[in-house]
Amino acid sequence: MGSLGTPTRTDGLELEIPTDAQRGYIRIMPESTEYDQSPSRQRRTPMPVGDDPAEDTPTRNRLLRLLYGLLPLSALLLVTLAASHELRRLDLAAVHEAFQAIPPLETLGVVAAGLAATGVMALYDALLRRWLALPLDIARTLRLGWLAGVMNNVVGVAGMTGSGLRYLAYGNAGVPPRKALACAGLAMVAMPTGLSVLAWGVLALHRDLLGATGLPPWLAMGALAAVGLYAPAFLLVAGHGPLHRRFLAGTPVLYGGQRLGLLAVSLLDWLAAALLLWACLRVAGVPAPPGLALAAFVLAQTLGWISLVPGGLGVFEGAMLVLLGSAPGSPSALLAGLLLFRVVYYFVPFLLAARLLPGLKLLPEGGRAEALIRRFRAHPLLRFGRVPLHFLGRIGSRVLAYGTFAAGALLLLSAAFPAAAERLELLDRHLPWVLLEGFHFSSVLAGVLLLGLARGIAAGMRDAYRAAQIVLLAGALLALLKGVAVEEAALLLTLSLLLRANRSDFYRRGYPLASPRSLRWLLAVLMTLGTVALLGAILYGPGELAAGFGTLTPGSHSTRFAHALLAMLLGLLALLAWSWYATPAPELRLPDRDALQRARSFYAEVACTTYSFLTLMGDKYLHAEDGRSLSQYGAIRQHLVALGDPACADRDLPDAIHGFRRLADDYDRVPVFYQVQERHLHHYHEAGFRLLKLGESAHIELAAFTLKGKVGAKYRAVLNRAGRDGLVFEILPQPLDADTWQQLRTVSDAWLGDRGMGEIGFSLGSFNRDFLAWFPIAVAKQDGRIVAFANVVDDFGHGESCSIDLMRHLPDAPHSVMDFLFVNLLLHGQAAGYRWLDLGMAPLSGVGRSPWSPRDERLLKLVYELGNRFYNYQGLRSYKEKFRPEWRGMYLAYPRGHALAPILLDVTALIAGGYRRVLRR
Repeated sequence: MGSLGTPTRTDGLELEIPTDAQRGYIRIMPESTEYDQSPSRQRRTPMPVGDDPAEDTPTRNRLLRLLYGLLPLSALLLVTLAASHELRRLDLAAVHEAFQAIPPLETLGVVAAGLAATGVMALYDALLRRWLALPLDIARTLRLGWLAGVMNNVVGVAGMTGSGLRYLAYGNAGVPPRKALACAGLAMVAMPTGLSVLAWGVLALHRDLLGATGLPPWLAMGALAAVGLYAPAFLLVAGHGPLHRRFLAGTPVLYGGQRLGLLAVSLLDWLAAALLLWACLRVAGVPAPPGLALAAFVLAQTLGWISLVPGGLGVFEGAMLVLLGSAPGSPSALLAGLLLFRVVYYFVPFLLAARLLPGLKLLPEGGRAEALIRRFRAHPLLRFGRVPLHFLGRIGSRVLAYGTFAAGALLLLSAAFPAAAERLELLDRHLPWVLLEGFHFSSVLAGVLLLGLARGIAAGMRDAYRAAQIVLLAGALLALLKGVAVEEAALLLTLSLLLRANRSDFYRRGYPLASPRSLRWLLAVLMTLGTVALLGAILYGPGELAAGFGTLTPGSHSTRFAHALLAMLLGLLALLAWSWYATPAPELRLPDRDALQRARSFYAEVACTTYSFLTLMGDKYLHAEDGRSLSQYGAIRQHLVALGDPACADRDLPDAIHGFRRLADDYDRVPVFYQVQERHLHHYHEAGFRLLKLGESAHIELAAFTLKGKVGAKYRAVLNRAGRDGLVFEILPQPLDADTWQQLRTVSDAWLGDRGMGEIGFSLGSFNRDFLAWFPIAVAKQDGRIVAFANVVDDFGHGESCSIDLMRHLPDAPHSVMDFLFVNLLLHGQAAGYRWLDLGMAPLSGVGRSPWSPRDERLLKLVYELGNRFYNYQGLRSYKEKFRPEWRGMYLAYPRGHALAPILLDVTALIAGGYRRVLRR
């Protein structure tokens, strides 16, 4: 095996120059430069700093989401309407019997054939390994290619799933990102070419089938012709020339023999699948002619591929029922053959892939993962599909979760169908019917529990893994005892072994019950239970089921299923109870007075931050990391939101950030840091966080503050005006007497009432006597009456900075009262020896000012400019600006791969005191 060429360097970039183009190697361009599409020259193009180079326009994103949502639903609806006649002829019990009647040896034969057919998909990677000179041995290349192909079969999305998995797997295996992208892109564009060639065969030999698709003949012919044009287009576009630069930019040029080689592999891939389908139909009792079966397969796969339904599920089966409706054999046998094909070509390889996927760790943590995803989405070809790489990177645990859910659904579906007569006869001779009913009832309970436990498996929850193992083993035993269901027992035991082989992935202690993912999972459980109940009503009739609730008739399948419905209800209640009481949440215990005193001592002896004083509000939870750091945080839905940086020595900050992230990860929460300082951003970046500028805080250097000269003239004017108004400044030490507290309460209530708002918290102080009692209070008095006040916050004895938190005044106080308070607090801080006075943050100030700022910050800049009528953003900045402060950026740090909008909504609700208070506003 040769290499791509001789590495050399130019302008700091490593280039690989082909030494022998005749040997069939493909040139890979340098990785660090963006190129224009001109054939005459290449140039670097600047991009906004912080933006994803592949950011799509909002309109394009909305259109893609609309397409991905409507196209699968439309395809399923169309196929259902077209197959309505065949569906009405189906007898589900007969389908079940036909499936069970397939001889075991023939079943094993088609299983082996299915594994062989899926193995063909690895040949794409074998060819590309040689042409791209991938630094992998052939065995690993074939394994990764097979995994990508199998998962692409199940998840689908027109080949995008396989391309995403190839990219992540090869990148994780040490393949340079540019080569990994090339392999992913070429495999994806080559895969449909074989189907395209077969489409011409259908148009030439079986055009009569087009009318049976339910589409107008001209539309069906047009769709098939469009698919047929794909192979010639691939051969044309993948070579040299302007079409390659226009449509496949970023993908290596293929020579003629290479294009034909990929087309031949694709043709073999599709033919192997078609031959397997024909074999499955034969063993199920449908002796369809090979040519007819191949033509129907091509048409059905075309519809499934275009529909974007994962694996073409439902679309492929519905189309085959229509197209082969006139073939020899009953409709029940036809559906049994299609289900067998689905099992041996999709499900069995999927189970084997589930054993291999969790150990791959496809997506690394932190910045490297984000860089991989950015590069994938920047690719001109691969970016179109918007593949969720974060999902694919952790697909191993998701596969096990979906397998657990499927196992539960299998137990429930088996309750709707009677077991084979000879098996029931065997059990009836040896077991009392009461025991049989009990086993059947218990298996339904186990099925419902597995549906719910699958959510914990997806979250990597340790207790869910343990419970699932118990239920799987019990379910396997019950499957044997209720009806000698060896197949069910084997599948449940296989899943149990897969879970055990990956037990190290189950380390979390809980997951958020109120998260959108948990709610979607609950909806899936309810829909599955409803589907099973509907299936039973179709099989036995509502009247017969209603009569079966109050009877215990031995051997009556309708009575048994009626009791299964009761078991499903009890199982659902048990599942909800387990989720509510047995799913641990972080130990959220608000600190008492002693804990607050210990926190104050920590801040004084070790370190504090800008917001450490707000710990004394007592409304935030505390997390200590080995006694070297202290973080204060709030919890809302699935987010743990830390306020400010962790308080610690600078050298301990990375460990403190990682410790808080581990705390959130233990319970499958999302860690967020709200209002972190600019000088610490590199630590959050290295810990895998994205950063969003929220505004700037104003800091006045007290040593430079003076009342003298021209600079101090405006401050002297403030003091003189206040003197004429009769204002007097005082610092009131704690404790305060009852009359003073009452005056402060009067000022605070009047200030809130004048603005029509209530108290807020989290990142701001509120009028809470227990909180204010920790600090001295600065007041402005007029005629002995308090007309304005502010709490004076120090930095717990470090002597670096003091700040102002709560500042409120009476509506009828002199206009200059706040300026009077500020100037006197500046003089007070200066006299006390502090270096800085922190005036607090101006929200959205200084955000998105550069044309190269991240897109989210540019959007916030529009809010700053256009939203001034709702909140005086610019006025707050202007007011603080007159004190000539130094402005320091404040940022939100949130994990990469998580949506920003829900985080901002939750932080807003946390500050407001909950979503109820947000909605009341």
